Amino acid sequence: PLPPRRREARRPRRGLLAIVAALLLIVGVGAGVWYINSGQFTKVPPLLAKTEAQAKERLKDAGLDVKKVDHAYSDTVKRGTVISTDPVSGARIRDNDSVALTISDGPETVKVPDLTGTRLAKAQTLLKQDGLAAGMVTREFSDDVPKGFVISTDPEAGTERHAGSAIAMTVSKGSAVDVPDVTGEDLDDAKSDLQEAGLKVTVSDTEITSEYDAGQVAQQTPAGDSQAAEGDTVTLTLSKGPELVEVPSVVGASVDAATKLLEQSGFKVKEDRGILGLFGDTVKSQSVDAGEQAAKGSTITITIR
Repeated sequence: PLPPRRREARRPRRGLLAIVAALLLIVGVGAGVWYINSGQFTKVPPLLAKTEAQAKERLKDAGLDVKKVDHAYSDTVKRGTVISTDPVSGARIRDNDSVALTISDGPETVKVPDLTGTRLAKAQTLLKQDGLAAGMVTREFSDDVPKGFVISTDPEAGTERHAGSAIAMTVSKGSAVDVPDVTGEDLDDAKSDLQEAGLKVTVSDTEITSEYDAGQVAQQTPAGDSQAAEGDTVTLTLSKGPELVEVPSVVGASVDAATKLLEQSGFKVKEDRGILGLFGDTVKSQSVDAGEQAAKGSTITITIR
């Protein structure tokens, strides 16, 4: 056995070794915990709005790979730049892991289809199928395109537009027909004239007072001497006769006063001066006696002497 002094001299050295070993163990455990929790991870760098080449370079610098590259349309992100990433920028990711990129192809555009000669309902369906919308419909006469079919589009066929854009269409009303004026005609005659022109006829349930005799056509829609499409319908309103108005007395009045009074009552005025009345200014007689009923709008003749 060693002398007591030599044994006592080794105890401090053993204690120091134990302390060092404990410290190393603590450091090793800490490093292992750090590596497990943080050391093997990094963050996805910010890549939005970067070009594909720039994004790949940044990922390489961060020790990451590109998993795949997808493309998508965008109205807001410039063509050829990053729309999104998976995982997103700032997300924790393991070293040497990979990131998926989605690159913008710019706004989605669609070519306007050729709809000329297509029935309106079918044209609207085709636009929707192509990713466009049916816009305002304008109708005009056409001798070449049948009624209800598309004459043209605005913009024209083949033009590129953003998906969802509204496409205006001009649709045929068919061949133009001159609408005859049948006011004042008997109903049967009016129907015959309109049907010979290629038009249909309907009669309104309402009758109105007018200058025409009862049963004659007082109004028509569309009006006479206008144009309509072949096969369109003209609505006729029949007269229930003229409105009757009491005729005022104008005998003995001056021409001006008599004319004013008769016109205010709703009549037209005709002067009969003859030879003796060329320089006269007094009404001698009137064609319809005062107090009698006459059709509003009819003519009263005054004789002047």
